[in-house]
Amino acid sequence: MAQQRIVVFGATGYTGRLIAERLVAQGARPVLAGRSSSRLAELSAALGGLETVRADVLRKNSVFDLVDGDDVLVSTVGPFAKWGEPAVRAAVAAGCVYLDTTGEPAFIRRVFEEFDAPARKSGARLLTAMGYDFAPGALAGALALEEAGSEAVRVDVGYYALGGGPSSLSAGTRESLVGVTLGDGHAYRDGRVRGVRSAERVRSFSVAGKQREAISVGGAEHFGLPASYPGLREVNVYLGWFGPLARPLQAGSFVGEFVRKVPLTTTVMRFAGERALGLVSGPEPGTTPGGRSWIAAEASDAAGRVLSEVHLAGVDGYAFTAGFMAWAAQQPVSGVGALGPVEAFGLERLEAGAAAAGLTRVP
Repeated sequence: MAQQRIVVFGATGYTGRLIAERLVAQGARPVLAGRSSSRLAELSAALGGLETVRADVLRKNSVFDLVDGDDVLVSTVGPFAKWGEPAVRAAVAAGCVYLDTTGEPAFIRRVFEEFDAPARKSGARLLTAMGYDFAPGALAGALALEEAGSEAVRVDVGYYALGGGPSSLSAGTRESLVGVTLGDGHAYRDGRVRGVRSAERVRSFSVAGKQREAISVGGAEHFGLPASYPGLREVNVYLGWFGPLARPLQAGSFVGEFVRKVPLTTTVMRFAGERALGLVSGPEPGTTPGGRSWIAAEASDAAGRVLSEVHLAGVDGYAFTAGFMAWAAQQPVSGVGALGPVEAFGLERLEAGAAAAGLTRVP
């Protein structure tokens, strides 16, 4: 049987290269796609002479030409709010499998709400936010819900990075994080997705024996988990990367709600945030940052009583993203349209895929 054609778009970027390297290590021969012919050629030579295709989001036809219906398109071109749309539209037009590494709430919501219907018509399978954020939370949340049983109506998920700092983030990730507090968020409450402020809530989870705070964000779990567990009434996702900055970020989101209504203020604030993060050097090419990942999930009943608690721990976010995306790109996908990982792979296979990528359950 011929190997499925996998196209890594943004292959010469930090995350794209890691995914391409992991695919090759697993015996795949991905097609490398990106803007720079010279950088593509260099990466191709380093990985054993892979096929390369030049594609640029500013030349949308070049992105549409990347895939046909039997292909898998892996998109790492971010920030996705700026540059992600052409790849999704290309996948929908082709009717192929699409995976991306976004963690941006607004883009995730667009994939599920705007592109689900056309994807169902074309046969495309859209798997957004399939890296460290937000595939592990879907797994942890599903495991907690399975243990809790039918009384569970709420699930809370928390993401933590232990041992990494700002310099452990790639340039694309740092720019995307600016939108966490400046952009619109979402939550799943009373059985539906609704728009809310980013960093609206702060709560703590027990992480490695210590209570650690986290801020609320819009994730993919708000869409994927209710599709697999229709009894859910509330889904909350939190990022605990910010440590003692959680409360200031929450306060900043209140301020941001007002100042965003003032013309040009959001543009100025975004520029300032991107400038500040740009002063921090990112990880060196060919390396992954140090540290560990920790994901916590709690399933609760209608009275707020915690029925079950699940913890996952393992490799840092970039290493997990590379391994999991490489695994997912080679898997058969169930369903059609915009899908969460539980729906796409089934819980047992999803847990095995996460373990293969370096993230396992804490006893």
